[in-house]
Amino acid sequence: MKKCVFYILFILKVVLGNDHSINFDGQNDFVIIPDHAELDLNNNYTLEAWVFPESFSWLAGIISKYHSNAANGYFLRLSSQSPFSGLGFDEMITSTGIIDINQWHHIAAVNNNGNRSLYVNGIQQSISGAALNVFQNNDPLKLGSDYSSRFFDGKIDEVRIWNIARESDDIINYMDSTLNADEDGLVAYYDFNEGSGIILNDLTGNGHNGTIVGGAWASGYSLSGLLGDINFDDLINVYDAVMLVTIMLENEDANEYQRYACDSNQDGIIDIEDVVLLMQWILEIDRNSYREITEATFQHYEESITVETDGDIAGMHIEFSKATKISDINFPSGWNITYKGTNVVAYSLNGSTMPKSFKVDFDKDVKVMNMKIADWGGTSMRTLESILPQISKVEVIPNPFNAKCNISFELKVLSNVNLSLFNIRGEFIEKIKLGFLNEGKHQIGWSPNNLSSGAYFIETSNGTSSQFTKVLYLK
Repeated sequence: MKKCVFYILFILKVVLGNDHSINFDGQNDFVIIPDHAELDLNNNYTLEAWVFPESFSWLAGIISKYHSNAANGYFLRLSSQSPFSGLGFDEMITSTGIIDINQWHHIAAVNNNGNRSLYVNGIQQSISGAALNVFQNNDPLKLGSDYSSRFFDGKIDEVRIWNIARESDDIINYMDSTLNADEDGLVAYYDFNEGSGIILNDLTGNGHNGTIVGGAWASGYSLSGLLGDINFDDLINVYDAVMLVTIMLENEDANEYQRYACDSNQDGIIDIEDVVLLMQWILEIDRNSYREITEATFQHYEESITVETDGDIAGMHIEFSKATKISDINFPSGWNITYKGTNVVAYSLNGSTMPKSFKVDFDKDVKVMNMKIADWGGTSMRTLESILPQISKVEVIPNPFNAKCNISFELKVLSNVNLSLFNIRGEFIEKIKLGFLNEGKHQIGWSPNNLSSGAYFIETSNGTSSQFTKVLYLK
């Protein structure tokens, strides 16, 4: 599987180029692009960039044409509210905590005839405040810097300047793709893939090239981002697995790229297979060291289920009839469990496996609607319910008996019960109709009539479930 991932990455890197960015140190690093009439936008425009902040600081600039007093050019930057983990767009701001340190985020800021919208990873964010009345000015356009000493600390990649207000669908559909550079409304486009030198080229052919001041070339964002890198931090680790489960259970919204990254086995479905396969990559599990699951069943009792498999379980997803908490299950050390409504997802974080047979306790009136388990090969299967007999624990006491015996049994459901007597050759002798009996334990006294001594069979039946008991009658 790792080879498959490598080939996918190789193909994507051929398509997307060398995947560079510029790392700004938050001191005096920036890219400066000379003023031009095409860059003097004030009514309809869109600013896009991939950013990887390494620290947060007050009003740190990402894209800005506001570098002199009262210039009133457009800008996209970090917010003024501590801890500065929100975004500011033309004086309108988001709440804090919108972006995280050491993770890639796609940011798109849209001005549509004065109406501002801001998207992070394709998801629209709430913004508040009075929008800046943007003017044309003679200031240069800068990347990684805002007015005065407001410098960005981290990496910036894939900057796009548009003279149109882009639709949200267009932003989402193309944020993970390179552009042709001739798209309608595209004024300047920088893919940062030069990888050396001090010139950042505008790929549109409009000539808005930038000069790099102090920044260092670094690895950049790309769609390759590795399958499994769900939080855009250039790493695959347990945090991605936790986020995958969160997205799988719809506890968190996800954009198109994140859903792509979640689908570890690329089958178009995000499920327990993807969780286990991702953990296999993270732990570098040798799947051949574990037993494949080919059979799995469970039996449902009043307040529990017992699960039986023939292989090593690495993860499971149980859907109950209503929200419940598992009250007793002896997970091996290193297992994580997540609840969402009627769903419970559990998986191994350290390579440990569940035993072949185990019990799960929960609320009495809860039923298992669906259960999937996955082995370390990333293969999952639906675990089928093994139906318990509706009549059980049939006993005849005493046995052997002389004049009379007591037949006891337990019903799992309300049933119409009959007792039938057969001789040792299987020939029918008589039937006793007991009628409808409630769920639970029952005891019936029985005295044979006109029978000779010998061995007989008593069948206890409700029409769908039967139990045969051999008895010895002595006169």
